[in-house]
Amino acid sequence: MSQIKVVGAKWDKDRVELKEIRQQVFIQEQNVPEELEWDRDDTTCEHFIAYAGNEAVGCARLIDQKKIGRMAVLKPYRGMGVGKLIIDHIKRHASQKRYTRLELSSQCHAYSFYKKCGFEAFSSPYEDAGIPHIDMAHNVFSQEQEPGQYSFNHDNAIHHGKTLLQAQGFLDIMLSQTSRNIILCLRDLSHPLCRHDGLIQKIRQLVRHNRHFKVYILVNHYVAQNNDHALFRLQDRIPSFVEIKSTTDNIPCQWLMDSTAWFDFELTDSRACFSDRAKIRHFMERFNKWWHNAQPIADARRLSI
Repeated sequence: MSQIKVVGAKWDKDRVELKEIRQQVFIQEQNVPEELEWDRDDTTCEHFIAYAGNEAVGCARLIDQKKIGRMAVLKPYRGMGVGKLIIDHIKRHASQKRYTRLELSSQCHAYSFYKKCGFEAFSSPYEDAGIPHIDMAHNVFSQEQEPGQYSFNHDNAIHHGKTLLQAQGFLDIMLSQTSRNIILCLRDLSHPLCRHDGLIQKIRQLVRHNRHFKVYILVNHYVAQNNDHALFRLQDRIPSFVEIKSTTDNIPCQWLMDSTAWFDFELTDSRACFSDRAKIRHFMERFNKWWHNAQPIADARRLSI
């Protein structure tokens, strides 16, 4: 790969490259309506472009010397550190210009990325173009920032969501920090969160990068129709990483991540706690008994033809 270089840009001179990146990432991939993507801020704000050789592969903008937005990296260049290089360039730019605070609206699944870049959350999840987002900030001249809201092993508050989108947001923030194991107690497989793309994609990602990763799924009242569920199809494909059992016990709808955080929901109401080892220890005592007495689901694995 060519060395990545990040430079300042101007809309009147570089808008063709800026629009091409954002067209691919936001409009085509994420289905953001075109009328929401383009606005008058583009003509007045500061822009940045990341180049791999002569190819523009990423971009971002800075509004009012503070608000980072429209951060995007082309799909072939993700996972190569391009996004961090863009953020680092903007932080140096802000320091040189004596801007004191940077803010951004992060998609919730990107929480962990921006946290590693020195940003902390300061809002509840909210909707933007149909996608869960949270506000995050970085104090430019602060040497270190204390771990804040939604941080594993630090935030022991219980956060309440009242809508399905907020629940998806809390779940995405939690999944972005998960690396070792996921435990899912499922009463109702028809709930939208049980098919949440972020959950399925995170499991696939962790399977590729951590051979010790494991998912335990306990299902209340299994029926054969469950075999078409996305979680059951994962067990078909990666049985050494995903284990599913069925129980007749009255289990709660409780999800655990890395033995650190828990998440539960009922219809559109949800609760999330990102640091509660005491409650998790208590729950695991019950879960281990349910799991020991539960039945493996032999019919869930279909033959490959």
